[in-house]
Parts: sequence; C-alpha cells; structure tokens
Amino acid sequence: MNYKKYPIFLNLENKNILIVGGGNACLEKLLGLEFTGAKIHIISIHFNAEVKTFLIKYPNIITEERAVKEEDLNHRDIIFLGTSDPETNQKFRTLAKAKGIWVNSVDDPKNCDFYSSSSVTIGPIQFAISTDGKFAGVSSTLRKLFEETIPEEDHELMETLFEMRRNLKEILPSEKERRLALKEIIQNLNSKYFHKS
Repeated sequence: MNYKKYPIFLNLENKNILIVGGGNACLEKLLGLEFTGAKIHIISIHFNAEVKTFLIKYPNIITEERAVKEEDLNHRDIIFLGTSDPETNQKFRTLAKAKGIWVNSVDDPKNCDFYSSSSVTIGPIQFAISTDGKFAGVSSTLRKLFEETIPEEDHELMETLFEMRRNLKEILPSEKERRLALKEIIQNLNSKYFHKS
C-alpha cells in the first residue's frame, strides 16, 4: 500500500542539526535552515567553494573537516546525510535510526524518515511543495509559478492584512463581532470593485 506523507512545518529553534557532507546537498539544506534558529553542525571531508562562501555569513555554524564517526550522531534532533558515498549515507542512516533520530538521506527517498520540501515564502505566507523526493524539477517549476502569481510588491500588502487581523483581535475580542466586521469589509469590497451586492 502507498501511504501518503503528512505535511508539517517544524519549529527548529535551538534544535541540534547535523549535516554530513559539504557539497551541493549541504548548501541546499543550509539555505532551507538559514532562518530557522537551529544549531547547525557540519562534518565533511571536503567543503566546496559555495558552502564556504555561505558559511562566512554564519560563524556560529560549527564545521569540522574530517570523516564522520558514530559518536557524532549523539544528541542530535535531525540529521541530513548528503555525502557523495551512498554506503556512508546508508551506514549512518542505520546507526541514526537505532538511536531514534530522524534522518534525511539526500536523493535517496527510501532511506528518509522525512523529505525536505521545496518552499516559497511570500511575506507572511509559506508554501511547501513535495513530490516525495521523486521529481525535484516539478517542485521548482511550481515554486516559480507561485512567485510569479504573487509578485514581491504584494508582500507588504499581505503583511499589512495580517497585522490588521491581529489588531482586530484586540479591538474586538468577541469572535462573533470579528466575523461580522470582516464580513462587512468583504461585502464593501465586492460592492465597490466587483459590483456584487
């Protein structure tokens, strides 16, 4: 039976994240983790130029240029395995699983406890797109579609709408009153701009 995956947004603030490997897969994970507040540790025999450039901005990210060892897995919340050696990824995925740690083996869906989604952030809204690790190209195409549909100049407007809604909760503590106020706003917009009564 083919089970569906459960989409989720994780709060990684102060979580202990290990990335094994210092190549393109590492950079991809770093870009996704950049503003999460996670404590990141990277271990790799080699770091490519793009990863080194990224790391200049974040001196708090711990890096070690050496081979990964079993004890490196201890006390981790999540591990990303992105070495160019499938055997190394498989070995440390097995070890991590025995320790009860969630693992993402880059480009190896069958050895993943979870998949990293392709994400789009537009102001206060975040979309996550996943193909269960089977077709990354589709995710990037959909990401571009979202970005084109909601242009950057609309981000500030969205932030304003979210702020208004938050303020409305303070002004009108009653949920019933808030609903009526929001309904009135929508009716006014419909009447003025869409000629609906």
